[in-house]
Amino acid sequence: MRIRTWVGMVALVAIASCGKNEEPVHPVSWYVEHATELQAKVTWCADDATRQRALDCMNAMEAKRRSLVGSQKNLAPIDWGASQAKP
Repeated sequence: MRIRTWVGMVALVAIASCGKNEEPVHPVSWYVEHATELQAKVTWCADDATRQRALDCMNAMEAKRRSLVGSQKNLAPIDWGASQAKP
């Protein structure tokens, strides 16, 4: 009985140690502060549609979106001709 228990425990440890060694998932705020890593991650994620569903890819893409929206806040307003005098 002890041998079976021992073999079972060894098998469980072996199976558990075969998991993927994934990179840590960084929050959006981390990507906002690390522009070089952000660009590299967005490029890597955009290369494969299945990668885009990974948490780290979603955080990187959200940080990229926020950086683009932030840059648009500084644009001058569009003048649609309202400042021209009407005849």
